[in-house]
Amino acid sequence: MTRTPTVAIIGAGPRGTSLLERLIANAAECAPDRTIAVHVIDPYPPGGGRIWRSQQSPLLWMNTTSDDCTMFTDETVACEGPVVSGPTLVAWAQQLATGCLSAPPGFRPAPSTSAEAGRMRDSWFTTRRTQSDYLSWVFRQSAQNGMPQVQVRSHVGRAVDVHDLPSGRQRVVMADDLPPVDADVVLFAQGNVDVAPNAEEVRLTEYAAAHDLCYLPSGSTEDHCFDRIPAGEPVIVRGLGLCFIDTAVLLTSGRGGTFHRDDSGELHYRPSGAEPVLFVGSRRGVPYWSKMGYSLPGPAPEPFGHLDAAAVAALGDRPLDFAMDVWPLIAREVTHAGYRELAESHPELLDLDARQFLHRLDTLDWDGPALKELVDQAVRFDEDRIDLAETAHPLAGRHFPDLGSLQSWMIDYIAAGVRRGRDPRHSASLAMLHGLSSAFSSLVALVNQERLSPAAWEHDLPTFLDLCRFLTSGPPGQRLEELLALTRAGVVRFLGAEMTVSTHGGLFHARSCNVSVSITARSLIEARLPERTMLRVNDPLLGKLIQREEIREESRPAPGGGDRYPAGLVDTAGLIDTDSLHRLKRADGTPHRSRFGAGILFSGSALASGRFPSPRSNDGFFRQNDTIARAALQELCRAGQGEHEDESCHGQP
Repeated sequence: MTRTPTVAIIGAGPRGTSLLERLIANAAECAPDRTIAVHVIDPYPPGGGRIWRSQQSPLLWMNTTSDDCTMFTDETVACEGPVVSGPTLVAWAQQLATGCLSAPPGFRPAPSTSAEAGRMRDSWFTTRRTQSDYLSWVFRQSAQNGMPQVQVRSHVGRAVDVHDLPSGRQRVVMADDLPPVDADVVLFAQGNVDVAPNAEEVRLTEYAAAHDLCYLPSGSTEDHCFDRIPAGEPVIVRGLGLCFIDTAVLLTSGRGGTFHRDDSGELHYRPSGAEPVLFVGSRRGVPYWSKMGYSLPGPAPEPFGHLDAAAVAALGDRPLDFAMDVWPLIAREVTHAGYRELAESHPELLDLDARQFLHRLDTLDWDGPALKELVDQAVRFDEDRIDLAETAHPLAGRHFPDLGSLQSWMIDYIAAGVRRGRDPRHSASLAMLHGLSSAFSSLVALVNQERLSPAAWEHDLPTFLDLCRFLTSGPPGQRLEELLALTRAGVVRFLGAEMTVSTHGGLFHARSCNVSVSITARSLIEARLPERTMLRVNDPLLGKLIQREEIREESRPAPGGGDRYPAGLVDTAGLIDTDSLHRLKRADGTPHRSRFGAGILFSGSALASGRFPSPRSNDGFFRQNDTIARAALQELCRAGQGEHEDESCHGQP
């Protein structure tokens, strides 16, 4: 009896769901006249997986707007497989609200989702519960679309091992004595697995246990973790990114506090009395820039060419030093974009004729003092002057006599950030982000061309990526306004930059470089994402593959070296090594032709992970998943025909 070719997908979150959709989309071409079984394995319901599970606080939002999120390809996606269109998140919600949405078997939206769908619009920041229902619908609709050729079965359970069978197939071992799943091909798509604590977290955990303190290490994502935080007491929080925003929401609104506006429109926070007092700091000491709530009045600016091929060629053939050669060109691109937008859209803010300003801006010698002279003469308000060093580190070099003075400065800083994200009068800031995006694309090309010196990877590139996240990966504007209200209410108090935490006297102590004050507390929260590398993941399946040397870390080669240079602008050292088809490499560097990896843990696809794909953007998320799906289907055909290669899918193993 001929057995059914079988694929196992480990991980049923957004990545696993997209891989399933791409398998189904390519099956007719790559495996014609074959019935294929796909087993999807995850402890959490398929679609949302762990991170986007439906059972989490309704107060938590996505960080992507509803019109900028899709799980379907479109004509812009440069992949070999067919385009299978489907609704963006906002279009899906509109169909649900009007009763026009198809209902695949097993899909039941939560009542809260149906209610939110009726209110959803473009630029809406959806609750994570509603996003979970969207992902669940995509999974179930894709499975229905695959019938009868592709038969999908979901397993609610945890995969704890994968090993080779004598027949050449793969056996996925399940936890809790669940029956194993045998497959010809395994796709690893676990996403954000648990991470073992680092040395400092181990020390702080032991200290907390010895002194009856509360310590929440990085990666404490379950809502109930915060139940341990007592009301009314000071709590030290380390981190000011998106994890901090979630922490603040759960410990304020999540404990009954409410926001309201006064007659002037200013937002205020009314405490419930159940909140702690959050003393928060980080390396930079300020929250991320919020998302911009408007678009540029005109088309997005074209790149100004400060980092184009001609500019790079002028630097010569030598390896490029990031700080000396590349960063000045990035800074020019960003600065040029901001000042041009200021002149074109807000000429009334200049003390010089806008046409004259633009002519001088476009023709000045960027290596000399001409820009400073022009800005001093023409730009009226300090808030419109562009200083990237101050933007990156607003608290650098500042010292405050006491904590109250720092709070006053922070209130002004956050209020300015709220205005920047809400008022098109500040559209120069949005233009700067467009300039940064243009420079980022050019920098990716330099990385792929192996033009950067090896030293850039140690400090310069990580610092630049951190700046990009700070400026572009911040919270919705409303969350920043709520943080401003919490600060004015004294529920959130800032400690400053370069915050350090120490332990003595049975307490946690925190201080920064900006104010000579030390805060003591019995609770410490690490509101930051843990570093995920292959050797730190706390996953039994990956642990067994490491022990048997069936996977390896990707090391970063020097330019001109023999191995594959990291694709895209991401430091892949420490991630699981894959080849160009995303097949897992063994310790000796040979690829396992039946195992593929995609997502934040894997070197070939980490750059396109951690965010949802945007419509009409040729997103790498879809391109990578399509490549993996076609290679996996090709391997299914090969396995079913002995060593005879099926060339119906392009690409060589």
